Amino acid sequence: MSNLGERPLRADARRNVERILAVTTELIATDPRVSMEKVAAAAGVSRATLYHHFRSRDALMDELTDQSIGEVTAALTAARAAEGPAPEAMERVLGAAWRVIGRYRGLVIVNQRLERAELRARLAPALAPIRTLIRRGQSDGAFDPELPAEWLLNTIIDLIHAASRQVTAGTMEADAAERALLRTAGAALTSQRR
Repeated sequence: MSNLGERPLRADARRNVERILAVTTELIATDPRVSMEKVAAAAGVSRATLYHHFRSRDALMDELTDQSIGEVTAALTAARAAEGPAPEAMERVLGAAWRVIGRYRGLVIVNQRLERAELRARLAPALAPIRTLIRRGQSDGAFDPELPAEWLLNTIIDLIHAASRQVTAGTMEADAAERALLRTAGAALTSQRR
C-alpha cells in the first residue's frame, strides 16, 4: 500500500510523488522490472523518501495503475463514445485509450502480478464506455451481434495489451502499433454477414 491516501501532502511532497510516478512510467516502458533504487535515483530522491511515499514496489505500481486508469477513463469520456456511428466512435475511443495506455505500456507486463479478476475490477470504470459502445454497435448491426459483447471487449483488451507488449519489446513503433490495433479491432468487431 502507498501512504498517499492517509493525509494531504505538502507541496514539496506532492511534487516528489508526481516526479516519482512520472519517472516510474518512463522507466517501466523499457524495463518493467525496474528496481526501487533505480526509480529513486532517476527521480532525484533518496530511497528513504521513495519508501516514505510508497512502502513497496507493489504499492508504487498500484498507485501508477490507479493513475493510468483515471487518465484512460478521462480520455474515453473525452472521446464521446455515445456520439456518431459505432465504428467511428470505436476508432475515437481506441485511439484515445491507446494514446494514454501507450505511455503506461510497461504496466501491461507489471500487472501480470495481479489476479485477472482484481485487474478487471480496477479497470471497470475504463471498460464501461467500451462495453456500452460494443452493445450499441451490435444493436445497430455495425458490430457482430452473434458474438457475446464480453468476448468482443476481451478481444479488444487483448489487442491493446498485445500492442503494448510489441512497443515495449521494441518490435513496433507506437504509431504502427496504434494503426495495427485500430485495424485489427475494427476487423474483429465487424459483422461478417452483410
